[in-house]
Amino acid sequence: MVARQDICLRRLGEGRRAQEVGFHRLLSNDKVTIERLIEGWSEQTVSAVAGRHVLAIQDTSEITFATTPGRRRGLGEIGKGRGRGVLVHAMVAVDAASGGCLGLVAGSVYTRKGRIKTPHAKRALKDKESRRWIDTAVQAKSVLAEAATVTIVADRESDIYAEWATLPGGNVHLLTRVMHDRAVVGGGTLWKVAAALPFVATRRLELLATHKRAARKTEVSLRFGKVEVCRPDNPGA
Repeated sequence: MVARQDICLRRLGEGRRAQEVGFHRLLSNDKVTIERLIEGWSEQTVSAVAGRHVLAIQDTSEITFATTPGRRRGLGEIGKGRGRGVLVHAMVAVDAASGGCLGLVAGSVYTRKGRIKTPHAKRALKDKESRRWIDTAVQAKSVLAEAATVTIVADRESDIYAEWATLPGGNVHLLTRVMHDRAVVGGGTLWKVAAALPFVATRRLELLATHKRAARKTEVSLRFGKVEVCRPDNPGA
């Protein structure tokens, strides 16, 4: 699949019926389960991370299948409900010093069963899809136990108070893009406090060209400080 950039078993079999049948027999074997496949992600990563500062980067990908209503066979809604497919939430281990990929760590493959009518704010954390950010990081702690330092990196959807309150500790740290302008102890909010901090460093970056923009150089600035975030009022925070 990696070499041919394809997931069609007939094309992967290169026209050989025996090869195609072999793929189907493998996938139909009772011992081949999603859970076991995910366990296999980390088998080689455990030893590769030993003694390193590891960036444990996680995100979700939507895998879309072109299909018809009569042939969806359990595929769930993705995007804004117009497509059908599966979701893959995966964490990859990267060497913080060299940028080299050390392997997959943990994650999940799942489908959405349908629309949930209960508002997001009124659901317990265990009943939210966003729970995957915490569950994956918890799985990662055992896989990355031999690393010298672990920095879990995630996008703004993982800005969950329970994640901040439970995951960091020892050699495990969080680096998350903030989504919520949280109240901080002593008054004010996180964004206002951060905006008042002094800049301490700058760096020039070269941005590669994309289909939307030409290549260009830019400068980013860094400022940092320590704040204490107030605990939210919602139950189970």
